[in-house]
Formats: sequence, structure tokens, C-alpha cells
Amino acid sequence: MGFLCEHVFEKKDKDNPEYSALEYDLYADLGLSIRKNHRTGNYEIFRIKSKEVVFSYPRLADAISKANELEGEENTKLFCGNLCPRKTRGVIKWW
Repeated sequence: MGFLCEHVFEKKDKDNPEYSALEYDLYADLGLSIRKNHRTGNYEIFRIKSKEVVFSYPRLADAISKANELEGEENTKLFCGNLCPRKTRGVIKWW
């Protein structure tokens, strides 16, 4: 079970600042991952190999719901807990 919150996607990728530094991979056999597009503000489910966007949502909750549907079970939940970068004040690095 994985937990995600919007804050883990705030840091921009240094090589491509339109996107978040963090990408959250779904089941390996799906070949998909979740990232934030900082230009549009949407959370995208995309193909890892081709970077093709398959789904795009304005809310992380919707992207997580679709990810769980694709995986066939509720593997990921939206939760801002103790490991949130905002709560740890940089003590735990997600990137």
C-alpha cells in the first residue's frame, strides 16, 4: 500500500521543470507512472517508455482512483502523513 499527497509532486525535475521530480510507478507490467505537469497543473498517468500521456486529471485523487482501477485493487491512497515533505521540513528527501 502506497500513500501519496500533492506535496511530493511540488519539486520540479531539474532536467525538465515542466514536470515533477517524483514519478510514482504503478505495477511494473502496466508500464505506467504518475507525475505532475507543472505547466498545466494536472496529474498525469503516462507510459514510462514513451512518455505518452494516457490520462490527465486536475486532482491527484482522481489520478489515484484511476491508478487503482488499472491495477485492479486499492494499492494507493491519498494521504498527507508523517512522511510528507512539508511535515518533515526536508529531513526526508523524496528526490
